[in-house]
Amino acid sequence: MKRVYFLRLWLIFLALSIFTFAAKVKYTKWDRSVTFEQYLQKFHVDENIIDTLDRDDQALISEIGYAHKYYELIASNGVLLQALIPIGEELQAHLFRTHTGYKLEIIPISYQKDTHIAILSVDKSPQSDIVNKVKNRRLANEFTRLLKHSVDFRGVEKKDKIVIVYDQKMRLGQPLGVPDIKVAMLESHGKKNYVFKHSDGKYYNAEGKALVQKYMGKPLHHLIITSPFTTRRWHPVLHKWKAHHGIDCRARRGTPLLATADGKVVYAGWMNGYGRVTKIKHADNYLTLYAHQSRLKAKVGQYVKKGEIIGYTGNSGRSTGPHLHFGLYKNGRPIDPMRLVKFSVDGLTGKDRKYFLNRKRKYTKIINKIEEENLPSYVWNTVNDIYVLPKMKTYYQNRGW
Repeated sequence: MKRVYFLRLWLIFLALSIFTFAAKVKYTKWDRSVTFEQYLQKFHVDENIIDTLDRDDQALISEIGYAHKYYELIASNGVLLQALIPIGEELQAHLFRTHTGYKLEIIPISYQKDTHIAILSVDKSPQSDIVNKVKNRRLANEFTRLLKHSVDFRGVEKKDKIVIVYDQKMRLGQPLGVPDIKVAMLESHGKKNYVFKHSDGKYYNAEGKALVQKYMGKPLHHLIITSPFTTRRWHPVLHKWKAHHGIDCRARRGTPLLATADGKVVYAGWMNGYGRVTKIKHADNYLTLYAHQSRLKAKVGQYVKKGEIIGYTGNSGRSTGPHLHFGLYKNGRPIDPMRLVKFSVDGLTGKDRKYFLNRKRKYTKIINKIEEENLPSYVWNTVNDIYVLPKMKTYYQNRGW
């Protein structure tokens, strides 16, 4: 039923683009400096259309502003007929014109997810070679980020080997979001350096030791979570898709808010439904968001330490009472903050370690076979590249990828 809904939506979009006189489809990157309210003003759409959404969806609208690419269908006279604007990687705002005026809804992004395998030799550097040969800059950034803790890239030489197994979401023929690396390997100076993603969502080396032992403090001294993090789920009662890109924490008005890690304040001000907000940029492209504040303390450009007071809880913006909405983002993608509140110091133990090692043996066996037989890649968007052979998808699927 949901698949039929997605298909119907896209067929409507295509039909409008074909049968609307001189209408054009635009696919462009969102300007980070533009709010959704400003976007509505540009096309003379009443801003009160946001109030037709429930409180949770209004909060999601406040997250529009990252450099996602979005679709517009615009008539020859400049009238906006329809827009699909991503909110993260799972949901999107659907703004469309009807005979009675504009309508706004939050709907899931229809995408396909496939497992890809990139295999290449180093010519210049791992970063540039992945960009040039796999045509995926985000994959290159993720690979470098994960391996930099265990490999000195200055020592990488020409013809060193790289193997990456990753999941990539595709939306209307274009990659969506950051690739999800499952296994990465760089063979340099005769040594194979592996990184594995475990079922807990964290990365470990071949011995099961945590790749990066990162700690994040609590945004409040006493953390009482009233609403957990979700990316998207079908609400069985409301019969609609819902999401909550953060956690809500109960707190009295005026309770001090604490920076969860060292970082630089990149935003401190009003942010639509989130009210008074502070955003802090941290190492490794993490960003934290503290919403609904009664009073801001930290200033834009200020460097703060973990545990430093940056503001005070309240109920500014679209809020039914005093509380903290705390969001965590990685490369602009919302992730569950509770995943980083506590990391294991010693890595995996017990049954968890045994499961990890069994999984690791399976992966390394397949990767070794790939190298021995000099098999080609199965990757997206490099159909003219010598490394690509889409028929290899079946080969890799048969071997458990």
